[in-house]
Amino acid sequence: MASFLSAGDINSFRNDVDTHFDTFKRIITVHKEPIKNIVQTTTNQMLGYQEDSNIVDYTYTPRSETFYAIIKYNIRGENLPIDSELKLRFPNQFVEMKVQEDARNYINQDRTEKITFDEKAFNLVSKDIVKNYLGLSYYVYYLRETD
Repeated sequence: MASFLSAGDINSFRNDVDTHFDTFKRIITVHKEPIKNIVQTTTNQMLGYQEDSNIVDYTYTPRSETFYAIIKYNIRGENLPIDSELKLRFPNQFVEMKVQEDARNYINQDRTEKITFDEKAFNLVSKDIVKNYLGLSYYVYYLRETD
């Protein structure tokens, strides 16, 4: 079946989409659940106790990586008057985040605790939504700011 778009048109469109992403991308940090390390101290066993007297301590190794994303703040009911001097947060405020495949794979790999950018922390409220641009894929997530 013939295509309405030539191969040159498709490549030009893909380049334009990549240029759009590169122009408006921002750095995000994806924080994963930390790794729990067991540190066992060696102490002498205390006689008279039925349980081991070895104390087990835990340390946590934080895990995070930075990626690029396009961020779009959405407010439902955009007719609401907003005063710039008041720092209002609406309960229906969502943030749309568009990422590339490497960020998507990291976000979906394990439990994601939070995503930070603009000196704020956000939680995922959706799974990834694939946006396909003539064979070029980006992935959209919706986030909500944490308190």
